[in-house]
Amino acid sequence: MTDQDKEQGVSRDTKPDPTRPGRGRRILRGVGRFLWLLVRKGAYVVFIIVVVGLLLLGLDKAAEFALWKSPMSYVYPEDLALTKKDLTKPASQYDYDLNPRVCLIYNQEKGNRYEYANNAGFRDPRDIPFQKPDDEFRIFLTGGSTAFGLGAAGQSAQQTNNYYLEYRETIAYFLEKILNASDPIPGKTIKVYNTAVWGHAYQHLLLRYVTKLRQYKPDLVVSLDGANEIHPVSVPEKDWNYFNQGQFHGILKEILSYTPDGIGAYLTLWLKNNTFLMAFIWRGMDPFFSMETGLRMHQSGSFGPDHVSGVLGMTIEERSKMVTDNVSSVVRVVEDYHAVLENDGTPHIFALQPMLYLSKKPRHEMEQRVEAFQEHKQYYDVPTDGIYEYICERIRESAQRKQYSLVDFSKYFDDTAQWVFTDWCHVTAGANYLMAKELASVIKEHFLHVSLGQGDKIDSKDSFFGTPSMGAKVVNAPEAIDGNNDPQNMLRGYPGPESYTSKEVGPHEKMEVVLDLNSIQTISRLRLVWNEESFVPSAWAVDISPDGNAWTPWVEGTNKNLDQYSWWPGFDYFGNAPVQARFLRYRQITSENRSIGLRSLNVYR
Repeated sequence: MTDQDKEQGVSRDTKPDPTRPGRGRRILRGVGRFLWLLVRKGAYVVFIIVVVGLLLLGLDKAAEFALWKSPMSYVYPEDLALTKKDLTKPASQYDYDLNPRVCLIYNQEKGNRYEYANNAGFRDPRDIPFQKPDDEFRIFLTGGSTAFGLGAAGQSAQQTNNYYLEYRETIAYFLEKILNASDPIPGKTIKVYNTAVWGHAYQHLLLRYVTKLRQYKPDLVVSLDGANEIHPVSVPEKDWNYFNQGQFHGILKEILSYTPDGIGAYLTLWLKNNTFLMAFIWRGMDPFFSMETGLRMHQSGSFGPDHVSGVLGMTIEERSKMVTDNVSSVVRVVEDYHAVLENDGTPHIFALQPMLYLSKKPRHEMEQRVEAFQEHKQYYDVPTDGIYEYICERIRESAQRKQYSLVDFSKYFDDTAQWVFTDWCHVTAGANYLMAKELASVIKEHFLHVSLGQGDKIDSKDSFFGTPSMGAKVVNAPEAIDGNNDPQNMLRGYPGPESYTSKEVGPHEKMEVVLDLNSIQTISRLRLVWNEESFVPSAWAVDISPDGNAWTPWVEGTNKNLDQYSWWPGFDYFGNAPVQARFLRYRQITSENRSIGLRSLNVYR
């Protein structure tokens, strides 16, 4: 090292290496390494996402395969994607509605087919067009679960062997059959659509009519409700608002408020409606009903009154005034609903449904079991029988003041000992038939201006609950093909696996079945169900007789006018007037099949 180098502080050992990259290159290399790290990390994240995505996709496909192997494939054989639909869907204007095309009824113990909501989301097997045909008189039955025909709910469901009502046992179906039996509007067919939705209260009926039902231009609206008002008016909230007491209002409010529970609910609903995996987990159930947090209409109160300070620190007088004001709000909504219908020129009937705790009827054995649960006997500090009686009283006063038609069924069954109530507010098929019969009489007399006949009278409610043919004796029938096909099989009430199938009958032998009802019976309805299409005669008849000798034709039919409410071909007949008979004869007039195959033969008053 030279003296000059020393003076300049330059060491030969630290002399720049010509092979070493410059500062710019080092920066570029650092950036490159960072970018490469980013790419590697990104690729790893993408890989994980792809793997998780493929795993979820695989699980979803596995769930779809499992659904095809489950009973849901029979429910939705043509479009399994419908398993992802909820039974209900949010409707911002009136809380919620039934989802079109979903399967509403899966139970088949009565031999019924699966039941689907129609194109409008009504419980009806027929689609309904916006443009009403000229020859149709259109009636809408609206309301809550009793009008819908729910059957039994809660603890009572298990007690009543999960009693449910098929479409043929709903008020809407009975009402249509009864009205058309007498042909009250020449040139027009009366169609009664069941537009009821479980849980709906008067607030829903009003808003749903305004935003949806009116566009179908009904000629008459019948609204059956009442019990769904008990819970809302009993809620102890000082800032109480009737329209905030909807069935799913709490869930939707949480979702729109972005609360953790709401976001979780939204995610669950989204997955249910977009994946087979979640659809498989829910198996056709409605997530909405499982997500409710104490806000459901049919849920009992979670706490009782504080006997010292009262509910919410109110005195008994203050609490009573709160409930009174709440009921007044409901009555005003009923009057608003009436005003809207009247302004549209739509005739309408309001009907108050029956309720077990309010009824003074002698308790049937099944009703005693149901009542023992005391479900919905009290909401918070309010007994349901007392508050419902008060609601009915206020609506009766409103109807008299505002002059709208009201049919009060709240205590209608007090004079029958038969089985009416399946739980605290839902009723049996027999009860539905009687309510439909009363409504039909009101419609015919006051709206269609038709005189009532003998068949419209209800002299004894008890007599309408029996099925005379179930206890009948088979007097004459072709020999069964074997012991498993006994003629008594067709008298079990509902069609099932067992049936009556005869051996082939000779060309000159009678193809008929004769029943002895054991005594003279008053009948007006007939239900026939055959084994399969090949057993339905081209022409057939049912005759009646008081003594088994002199026969009178009663009902005639062909293989062209059948229904598909059961898994097997069937036929329903509703007579305009009752007939008296002890003996019943089913005969095949024209038939290519020389044997008789009946799964069910029933008559009713």
